Amino acid sequence: MSTNNVDKKLLDPEFETTPVPLEYRKSLSSVAAVWFGFPMVLTSAVIGGVITAMLGFKAGVAAILAGNLLLCLIVGALSYLAGKTGENFAMTTQRTFGRFGYFAVSGLLSTVVVGWFALMVGLTGDTMARSFGANLLWMTLLGGVLYVAATFIGIKALTFLGWIAAPLYLILGIIAVVIAMKTGSSDFINYEPAAGVGIMSFGAAVTLVFATFADSGTMTADFTRWSKNGREGLLAAISAFPFGKFIAEVIGALIVATGVIQNPAANGGDFMPILSGQGPLLTTLAIVFVFINLGVGCTHCLYNGAVGWSHMTGKKMRSLTVILGIIGIIAALSGIWSAFQSWLELLGLIVPPIATIIIMDQLVLKKKSADNQASDSMKWKPLAFIAWGLASTVALFVNFFAPEFSVAFSGIVSSAIFYYIGNRLIKKGPGANTKISHVG
Repeated sequence: MSTNNVDKKLLDPEFETTPVPLEYRKSLSSVAAVWFGFPMVLTSAVIGGVITAMLGFKAGVAAILAGNLLLCLIVGALSYLAGKTGENFAMTTQRTFGRFGYFAVSGLLSTVVVGWFALMVGLTGDTMARSFGANLLWMTLLGGVLYVAATFIGIKALTFLGWIAAPLYLILGIIAVVIAMKTGSSDFINYEPAAGVGIMSFGAAVTLVFATFADSGTMTADFTRWSKNGREGLLAAISAFPFGKFIAEVIGALIVATGVIQNPAANGGDFMPILSGQGPLLTTLAIVFVFINLGVGCTHCLYNGAVGWSHMTGKKMRSLTVILGIIGIIAALSGIWSAFQSWLELLGLIVPPIATIIIMDQLVLKKKSADNQASDSMKWKPLAFIAWGLASTVALFVNFFAPEFSVAFSGIVSSAIFYYIGNRLIKKGPGANTKISHVG
């Protein structure tokens, strides 16, 4: 077999600038594997543990469930749309924000996910250093190179990693919970925050759960465009939200509720230290787990960034994977991953309105086909940006003056209202019955 044939077999086309043809669409199980393995990562255990440390087990699990159901609503709707059209996130955004306007939205999110990639590459090195005494620099570099190589292969590699990562997370997570219950308390249901741990409202906890996947969740079309239809795109998303992410976060909640974690408000449900001293077999599995598990998050985020920037620049996804991957690795080595909370606050504030506006525009307020054709040719669509700006302002107000409420939920609801009202006003305006004019 020639090298060229091997390359064609291993490296499928990624359809950066066109919808995925039906003959290239994948089975529900394959697309679901891309999604359900994504949130089953160590960072989810950390988040679930932090929330539990500050709210208690019962309230913490309720907040985790609420955040995941909110993700299910938003990511599910966008995935249904992607399965119908076969279009990636950049193409979808172009319909709502305009042929030029989408650069601002797609560029923002495609850059932020590279930040997430850098964050998790850094977390790989940090976890290996703290849990196993490995060299921080070399483990960070090794993880980054492996993750870039896997992303270079494309959607096929993301599917393969999902099938491995999810079962491995469940196995090691359950083992860690059992060990924690033997050494700590088994009365996890009645766990309450310790004095002086810190205060987090229920609404803030919901935002924290949502924000961890606000960006890639909004960019779900990059993954679910491979679905055979809208229904399978929706089902693939549901496998992750609420199921995959909820399970991953509850494992972290259980770990913290046993009382074995030191400083749980900061460390959350990170169960790597629990597994590190349990014999050579479990230690080896734990080391493999770190790279595969965090590798799932890294490859997905880098894939989002590469697909987005490839559409905007006209370059191939794989070329952008290498370029953005190198940038991310350098950022990880510089220590950017430690700005974890700042990333989540930024995402929870400005990203949810983007997803909601797209849903309102393309699923709720469906236009006639003739209007769609005229609208799709517009360079800028001011209404989408106005609604985004107003909703982000509302979210910012809630964040500073009413932190007990969910910033993510506020952004979602307000953007839906603003976009709906703006759409109705445009239809009732003096030029409502005239042909749609081009903006720009």
